[in-house]
Amino acid sequence: MSKTFSQHKKELEKERSTILNRITNTNRILKRTQKEKKTTMSSLYAINGQINQRKQLVGVIGKELRLLDESIGENQAIIASLEKDLAELKHEYGIMLYLAYKNNSRYEKLSLLLASNSINELLARLRYFQKYNLLRREQIKQIEYVRENLRKRTAQLQENKVEKQELLKVQKKEEQELASLRVKQKQILQNFKIKESKLQADLKKERKILKEVDNLISKAINNSEFSASLSASEKMTSTSFAKSKGRIVWPVKNGFISAHFGVQPYLPEEEGKPVVKIEKLGIDIQTQPNEPVRSVFAGKVVDVSEIAGRGYLVIIQHGDYFTVYSRLKSVKIKTGDKVSAKQPIGAAGNYKDETYEIEFQIWRHQEKLNPEQWLRK
Repeated sequence: MSKTFSQHKKELEKERSTILNRITNTNRILKRTQKEKKTTMSSLYAINGQINQRKQLVGVIGKELRLLDESIGENQAIIASLEKDLAELKHEYGIMLYLAYKNNSRYEKLSLLLASNSINELLARLRYFQKYNLLRREQIKQIEYVRENLRKRTAQLQENKVEKQELLKVQKKEEQELASLRVKQKQILQNFKIKESKLQADLKKERKILKEVDNLISKAINNSEFSASLSASEKMTSTSFAKSKGRIVWPVKNGFISAHFGVQPYLPEEEGKPVVKIEKLGIDIQTQPNEPVRSVFAGKVVDVSEIAGRGYLVIIQHGDYFTVYSRLKSVKIKTGDKVSAKQPIGAAGNYKDETYEIEFQIWRHQEKLNPEQWLRK
């Protein structure tokens, strides 16, 4: 098995393990949502999250199967080549044994040595017999080496085949789970047809709150210090934050992205109807009741505000960058505090349909960035 295969296999297994952990978290939240026995946008988001994660998992399993197929094909080709080599070596060794039997009796050897015309010729004939014996021993070693390689490759091939069968079972199970989730998704979408007027009212309220939040964040950031006035340590924090793109910890340990950054559909899409959309300033993360919310990076708290019907909002500065955490039911920090990465700053609240959810944003000055590109995968 090549080193490249082993490395690639480990990477895919790690990716599969990461997705399975996310599915476990999402499923835990989904089960709690379903206990409420309500058809909500949150339950739809949870179902959608599960579907996307299962699709990712099926995709990774497909890659693992293709990798195993490549390994099986490679091992089969090498086994065929080794079997051919072994047959040729055995044939050559058979000829060598036959010649040794015919020409290598002690009497014939002695006669040949005694018939030498000089000491040099005698020594040359002795060296010939020594090389011949060495060649036979090397031939035996070569046969044993090829046999051992053949045994290892055959064992690897068998392992690959067993692993492939197990993986095919996992793939089938995940595809069944995916089909089941799509049925649930369809049922929820059907129920939304009855509740559309309420959802339209919720959208109007949501847009108003988002505008208020946007203005509040923009004002707080404008009042903060930027590049020219940052201290040396703050500039280092800014550089370090920029270099951490794609590796920043999540603001909650348990959760999944229930609404993405930018312009997103707000109501379930339906054929023949205009798509109702909303612009998201960051991402929404559904999580567990009272889940601790933590700072994703070291920085300084520049604002802690309470928004009616929305809970607390916290803004933390990291040099030229700002992270925003909203929909917190409680906070543990105050404006001016310095915080470290992973330090708890509050707890997630439930301000919509009994759903525990936080909104997370990243800004650079007045530019809103997509948090999904910054968080660790």
